[in-house]
Amino acid sequence: MREDRVPTMEDVARAAGLSRSTVSRVFQDGGNVSPKAQIAVREAAAALGYVPNLVASGLAGGSHRQLGLLIRDATNPAYGHLHAEMQRAATRSGRTLVSVTAFRHEYGTAEVEGLRRLAGLRVGGMFVGTGVTSAEDLRAAGTGVPMMVLGRPNTDPLLESVSYDERAHGRLVAEEAMARGHRRLGVLTAPVLYSRVFDLRARAVRERAAELGAVAVPLDLLPVAEGVARALDAAEEQGLTCIVCPVDYVALDLLRAAAARGTEVGRAVSVVSFDGLADGLDLIGLATVRLPVAAVAADAMARMDEILRTREPLPVRHALHAGVFVDGRTLGRA
Repeated sequence: MREDRVPTMEDVARAAGLSRSTVSRVFQDGGNVSPKAQIAVREAAAALGYVPNLVASGLAGGSHRQLGLLIRDATNPAYGHLHAEMQRAATRSGRTLVSVTAFRHEYGTAEVEGLRRLAGLRVGGMFVGTGVTSAEDLRAAGTGVPMMVLGRPNTDPLLESVSYDERAHGRLVAEEAMARGHRRLGVLTAPVLYSRVFDLRARAVRERAAELGAVAVPLDLLPVAEGVARALDAAEEQGLTCIVCPVDYVALDLLRAAAARGTEVGRAVSVVSFDGLADGLDLIGLATVRLPVAAVAADAMARMDEILRTREPLPVRHALHAGVFVDGRTLGRA
């Protein structure tokens, strides 16, 4: 083989002493290929510098092995963990996951374009991990393959979802605060367009607080640096003993602002949040709700397997998974 020529599957087969069909099966799913042959194929491919064409192999296999994942803002630990768990679930399922990442607060346009890019890769199904783009816009993307919302709650009758139970999480936060004697809460809020998840969490906290006879004061989050400062001001001026943040990275900003003022969190004012996935939160002692990321990823992949295996359309399912409350020093007694 000439050094300037790109190696082919036939080259790998020749080097491994196996048939081209055996090499093809190894790179598709390894089915009906002995471990010894799989090792020979992969060693030959590595020696030749051969990289399989996953799009072509997915089309040839006709088994929808290649799936797409649109993930939002991978710098956010919640999305980063979801990405990792979806990759693990895909590997266990014998599938390949191709991902496209949008960025925070582009209000859906980048996400719809990402879906179209995934469709162009001929994926057999798509997972959408985003808190911004509406169900209507997702359906209007017209990808032509099964689509499933991940993470955020969804009630669209035409769109599957496997989600975190954010309403339950918001109610849980209110109950934990009430159990420690807090009767006046500040709840940082943002518009639905900024984050549907933030909005749902805040509304659930306020709903449950009202049911328990407490006061939950909505506080403008945006812009975040100013929002956390306003929340600390409101705590002093309005006698709010606990501030509820919509996500951990906002809570960390609030802790920094409190430290700069000399405000002792957990004593002068308590702070509680959502996600519970960033490294080191246990060292900080942040009270938060930990999302059930692994459970959502495993359920979503199993459901997509079921959809792709079944010839007849299945009834649309909306599955919810609840996380757990993680106590911390930032939530003290009122």
